[in-house]
Amino acid sequence: MTKNNKIMFMRKHIPIFIVFLSFFLFSCTTTQKITYNTKDIIPVSLSPISIKVEIIEFVDGRIEVPENELLFKNKNREKKIDGVKKCINSEVFYKNKKESFSFQFSKLLATHLEQSKVFNTTLFKDTAQITNYYITGRIVRYYGEQVFSTGALVGAQFGLIGALTTLNITTPAKLIFEVDDLKLYNKDGTLVKYLGNFKKEFNEELHADAYC
Repeated sequence: MTKNNKIMFMRKHIPIFIVFLSFFLFSCTTTQKITYNTKDIIPVSLSPISIKVEIIEFVDGRIEVPENELLFKNKNREKKIDGVKKCINSEVFYKNKKESFSFQFSKLLATHLEQSKVFNTTLFKDTAQITNYYITGRIVRYYGEQVFSTGALVGAQFGLIGALTTLNITTPAKLIFEVDDLKLYNKDGTLVKYLGNFKKEFNEELHADAYC
């Protein structure tokens, strides 16, 4: 694999992680963590890029973006948007004293890249100092909204049978993810490659959550 091909390979698999993460935006817990099932990740190449990389905790730049204001101001998961009741991933529910949002996001990115073997080794918080490169970036958008389902809520009131009856209810959802200023550095601080920005928006029918 040539150097340019390796860079393109790397640019391809960071947004793949973001795609997978999109399906774990919503949670029923009072204080939610970003959840991401890594069990099914398989190596994407028999020839990973032969470097050892540390993922530095990304800068959380979401609060600086006007489009994210709704998430930071809303105090619950339900919100009327354009006259339609929707569930959104309000920031108040991501508060975690031990692990910030950016910490969780960066840690999961490292886990994804390690298990998919984009590089020989990918670590988050390289305390053993075995890596020779590192990646930095900034989180710009992490937004999800889904039309609230009255049917799913009604079904949930009737226990297991009701939940099973409404199990297949889906509603329209919109998911937006954006990271920018992605850079690959040597451990001595020399910039190796500016990897650019990645933005993905999805408009899908997703399974409805009775309680947002």
